Formats: sequence, C-alpha cells, structure tokens
Amino acid sequence: MKGKRVLVISLTVIFLLLLLLFLVLDKGEVKFRKNEKEFLFGNFSGTNVSFIKIFFRDYYERDKVFDYTTFKSNDCWYVSYSNIVDRIDQKLGNFMANILSDIEKIDTLTNELPSDAIDTFGISKPNAIITFDIDKKTNKIIVGNLTPTKDYYYSVVNDNTNTFYLIYAYKIDNLLKYPYEMRDKNILTKEWTTNIISIEYRPLNSDQEFLFTNRNRNWYSIKPSEKEIDSIYIENSFLKDLRSINISVFVDDKKARSELLKNTPKGYIKLHNFTNTFVLQVLKVENTNIYCYDPQRDLVFGIDYESSYYLFSSPFEKFLKVTNK
Repeated sequence: MKGKRVLVISLTVIFLLLLLLFLVLDKGEVKFRKNEKEFLFGNFSGTNVSFIKIFFRDYYERDKVFDYTTFKSNDCWYVSYSNIVDRIDQKLGNFMANILSDIEKIDTLTNELPSDAIDTFGISKPNAIITFDIDKKTNKIIVGNLTPTKDYYYSVVNDNTNTFYLIYAYKIDNLLKYPYEMRDKNILTKEWTTNIISIEYRPLNSDQEFLFTNRNRNWYSIKPSEKEIDSIYIENSFLKDLRSINISVFVDDKKARSELLKNTPKGYIKLHNFTNTFVLQVLKVENTNIYCYDPQRDLVFGIDYESSYYLFSSPFEKFLKVTNK
C-alpha cells in the first residue's frame, strides 16, 4: 500500500508539473514578452539620410567646439569644415547614418521636472547638436548632460523643451568625431580595386613614358615597346602596393599648397577603367615624404617615402617578364 501511495503522489506531482508547463507553453512554443525598441525618430533606414550636421564640445577642453557637416553626393560621403571639403571613408559615412536610425528612447521625462530643467539637464549649453535629414525632412537632437551613471544623455528633439528623453551615450559618442580625422586617407577608392584596363606611367625624373594595357587579364606594353610584360608583378606588386598607400599628411595651408603646385610634376601614374581616369602626380620628393597632387580630389598631400618610393621610380625593365629581361 505504501508503495502505491508513493506512486500516486509521484504521478500527481508529474501531472501538476505538466499542467504548469502547459500554461507556459503554447503549441510547443515558449511565450516571451518581447520589448520592442522605440526609436527617437521612428523607423527609418540610414540610406534615407543625406546629410549630418554636427556641433559638439570637446570632452576634455569644454571651451573647444567643433562644427562640421557630412553629406552624401552621388552615393559618396564627404566632410565639410573650415573651408575644406573632402571625401571620407564610405563605411564611416554609412555607419554614422545607421547610428541615427538606431537611437532609442530609453525613457521619456515629462512629469515632475525641475523648474529649471533646461539648465539642469544641460540643454541650455548642450554637449552636442546633431541635425540631419530623413528623406529631405530636417530633424534635430540637442544633447545635454550625461546622467549620473554616465550611461545616458538627456536630450530634446526638434527644440521641444517640454519633453526630455534619455538616449544611450555610447551611440551619440560614436557620432562625435573630429572632422580632420574623418578624411579618407586612402588614395584609391573601391572603384579601382578591379577593372583597370590600362596604365600610363612616367618614373621620377625621367622623360620616358610607359603605356601598359590589360588584355583578358594579361598585361602588355604598348610604349616604349610592344611586348608582353609581367602580369603577376603588375597585379600583385605594383597595383596592390599602390592601392595600399595611405596619406600621411594633408597639405591644407594655402601658401604651402600653392608653392608645391608651382612645381612641374616629376612623375605620374594614371589608371584607366571603362568610365574614369585616376591621376597621381609627384610634385616633390623629400627624405620622409613624397608630395603628390590628386586632381580628382583637388588635393595636395604627402605619402611615406620609404614604403612608396619604388612605385614612382621603377624602370621599364622592372615590368618585364623574367624571360624578356
């Protein structure tokens, strides 16, 4: 009898557990409460953003401010500040636009606000003002003080100081970049990673000009003489290294730029694809930098001498196949 009683109790416990499980499960699926994100400007995509204007105070030097605009033109992102307009890394531009589409309302503050809420929350002297468009409609975030935990910023939207929002600090901080650090230091854009059909080249301090053409992924010389050249060297050394060059210094000073542009180019590299031409002219060679001009960007800049000098000084023999040397 005792054994039967234990069995009945065990079966009862199992039944109750199954009943409890049934209440939690529905057709084999666990019901979770889903917390939907509530975005500051509703649902939109970063692709709907065509400009971002940013004003912010330096985190360490509070009296130092930055004011600049990034904008998209022909699917390319640019930065404009201090009379400088230059290309930025396209991934960075898209990243910033996508952040704007992902800013959430963590909390909404409307009741029992301090009488001087604009001052208390730092809106009267904001840390940042971010203005941008969604499908050509302009929006604004005024970013005030950090909360005591430093996880969130107090903010208002479109100058409405009757409602304050808490938003993630790290997302805003990822938008506040120094404009001079945003400039694209790559010489070549993604366009020039493939489909180069010809190269014009004049080495440093030489009157000899080379013309190479790509025929079905095999490279041939047209000038100074017609012959097949080393395609592996062209693709895996010359072009690969050219694509990897980074700008080490931008020459933005008007006087320094003007002086460099007075120089007759000492050499050049021209790349051609089916629709465009890229030109890189060498203006001056120093011990640490080679100063170049990119007419496409209308930009004068320096690149590292040690890593790039050979690209501008290779003789014709360097491009020949081993059997032709």
